Amino acid sequence: MKKVGIVTFHQALSYGAKLQAYALQKFLEQNGLENDIIDYTCHFMYTRLIRPIRVGNKHKLKSFVRSLITMRQTGIDRKKSIEFRKKYMKLSRPFDADNIKEASDEYSAFIAGSDQVWSPTCVGFDPVYFLDFAQSKQKYSYAASIAVKELPSDKKDEYKRLLSDYQAFSVREDSAAAIIKELLGRDAEVNIDPTLLLTEQQWDEISKPVVNEPYIFLFNVRKSIHLINYAKQLSQKTGLKIYYLQKERIHKVKGVTYLDPVTANEFVGLIKNAEYVCTNSFHGTAFSIIYKKRFAVEFENQGGRNIRSEELMNSLGIKNHEIKKDFYPNPDEYVDWDHIEKALAEQREKSRMYIKMIKKKLEKEVLK
Repeated sequence: MKKVGIVTFHQALSYGAKLQAYALQKFLEQNGLENDIIDYTCHFMYTRLIRPIRVGNKHKLKSFVRSLITMRQTGIDRKKSIEFRKKYMKLSRPFDADNIKEASDEYSAFIAGSDQVWSPTCVGFDPVYFLDFAQSKQKYSYAASIAVKELPSDKKDEYKRLLSDYQAFSVREDSAAAIIKELLGRDAEVNIDPTLLLTEQQWDEISKPVVNEPYIFLFNVRKSIHLINYAKQLSQKTGLKIYYLQKERIHKVKGVTYLDPVTANEFVGLIKNAEYVCTNSFHGTAFSIIYKKRFAVEFENQGGRNIRSEELMNSLGIKNHEIKKDFYPNPDEYVDWDHIEKALAEQREKSRMYIKMIKKKLEKEVLK
């Protein structure tokens, strides 16, 4: 049987995107599906990674310096991203929009996901992430996200066309399952993010330390409201330094030690070895749970509300860890990690059965 191809955002400059791709690849291997991550370069994503120097009409020097700072950090991030992919991912030969249809002859099936591969806006609604290049018998998904609770009315027909001939659906959110049901009249299984499929011990295999002293790890992907102040108060209380992973340094925060972009496995190490984690990131939350850390999460941020982190913590029964305007949680509060491990084990088994189903269908296809 030919290999399976994973179609996801493995080239994105996001720790979570790279780590979920790595995790799904490992999980498929563990369950008997030899696979490659399809090394597809999305034009929309690629051009978004290259940010030109911009000089505003006002405060020209300030805006020029701002662009230089951002570009330097993005350059480091890009190099670190390539380094991780080369070392830890099994990739296909390169594909782009012009030759992606050739992949259909080289693989037995494709799995779209995880991440926001079915978002109406995320990568310019690129149909490759819907597997439009593949045959119907080759189309599957795992924890694919639509990223919205309701489809834009002008895209519903296109969604129906792109998703109508899948063999099986696995999505990341209940809202995505509801959309599939309404659109196609079909059921979609809801599965956990791939990063949660691997155990603490499995992540230890690639985890790499960055800081050589006890510390508070601060990581935000969206502009925070109370997160930074909370971390500072925790630092004053504990006497621990704050190490801040953030490439947007336009308004520098005093009293923290900034970290340049790291490799994805160093990101895992930063959480693993932290005394405390303060974050508004889903994957910051996920790895805090995997490593049973003392942590606090800000759901509400300047870009909206992080429903993914909120749903994850609610599903695992983790309470009183949300940073709010009128509530700063105690990260030392007791968490029933045994209960959480049991819940995760059940979710992993559910995902294992789904992958097993795909494997059986592909084996039957070979015998035809």
